[in-house]
Amino acid sequence: MAGAAAPISSHPGSSSPDGPGTRDVERAHRHGHLWHGPGMVRRAFHGARRAPIATAVAFGILVVAVGPLLWDRVYAVHSLRLVDLAVYRDAGRSVLMGRPLYSYLTPVPQLLPFTYPPFSSVVAVPLAMLPFGAASIVWTLGTLAVLGWLVVVSFRPFVRRFGPGTRPVVVAVLVSAMAWTLPIRDEFRYGQVGIFLAALCVLDCVLPKTRWPRGMLIGLATAIKLTPAVFVPYLWLTGRRRAAAVATLWFVGATVAMAIAMPQASKVFWTSALFDSKRVGDNAGTPNQSLRSIFLRSMPGTAGTALWLACAAVVAVVGFHFARKASIEGDEIRGLAIAGLLAVLLSPVAWIHHLAGFIPLVIGGVLGDGRDRRRVVYAVVLMVFFTLELPWWGATLLNHLHHWRFVGRIVQDSYAFGCVGAVWLMGRLPRAATSLSG
Repeated sequence: MAGAAAPISSHPGSSSPDGPGTRDVERAHRHGHLWHGPGMVRRAFHGARRAPIATAVAFGILVVAVGPLLWDRVYAVHSLRLVDLAVYRDAGRSVLMGRPLYSYLTPVPQLLPFTYPPFSSVVAVPLAMLPFGAASIVWTLGTLAVLGWLVVVSFRPFVRRFGPGTRPVVVAVLVSAMAWTLPIRDEFRYGQVGIFLAALCVLDCVLPKTRWPRGMLIGLATAIKLTPAVFVPYLWLTGRRRAAAVATLWFVGATVAMAIAMPQASKVFWTSALFDSKRVGDNAGTPNQSLRSIFLRSMPGTAGTALWLACAAVVAVVGFHFARKASIEGDEIRGLAIAGLLAVLLSPVAWIHHLAGFIPLVIGGVLGDGRDRRRVVYAVVLMVFFTLELPWWGATLLNHLHHWRFVGRIVQDSYAFGCVGAVWLMGRLPRAATSLSG
């Protein structure tokens, strides 16, 4: 069943509570803020056959700039190689072998437990059927491909300024730059699933029409890992209430199906494993860059928890307001970027790599078509900011600044503060006016 046209708003002029009027959609298309489906990816590389030199240069850029990063991750020391991918594979093997899903730990030295809902273990079964080496290559190349897709979608107004023969080179440069940001480096390093889930959520929102019930992909992504649930209120607030209901129904359906097929694992997850935050690691450690982590490190205890909840409520209200505003203005990428940052900020635990799927959206949403110099400066600053290993620098400073430890603490929390700043910046940016067509 095909979904309805993607709504821009529920303000006057919309034809229904669940979709925009034709005039809204046409305006959004005219300004270049909605993705036009798979054809847009083809158009990004249109002319490649007629410009073999540009295509070869683009491939060379990826090999030189990204190749060493991927090689290092795939062929690292076995005990340090794609450790999260190993967790997923072992979860799939637990399903095949009938062993307890949430008590099994990966081999020494990692000893990592499975922390996702039962549905994700079923999704991981194909990985369990591959040798680890083959799964590593497939997963890493898949991550790179999804990153490339997100870059094409996020930087669409900017990429379209270039001629068809130049676009492959521009996209290759952008993909290379994004790949070296710290969250995406960590995504490759650990073999994480976050970028795939972000792509499902983006795909569910940016298409004018879908061949599936709109909201289904967000629902399935939430059934795999709970953090994409932030896109359900985003759908609701931007007028896509039917899609929000569909997302909820698919999440509930997948969860109920697992409760029937895997009752013991479902009981363990929903009654104990979900609430044991220590299973995912040290919540107060440097990699956690959620709002909660700031208070865990600086003000542990009841007072810190109360302040965290108060700050989270303010950030949620302001952030969703900005996300809705961006979507109403027809800038879906900026709205999705804000929602993605909220997923990181509002989660009790959000590792640095949880930002990976949203880095292209954030920087592309700020850059727009690249005609506004201020937007260019903001985008470059954000890219440099998320490339530097600032949280780890802060952790190092804490060991050396005995009388100025608060400086080290601020630097250690820099990504959390940076996400808040990025939400505010994108919320305050005016809609990027473009003269693009076609």
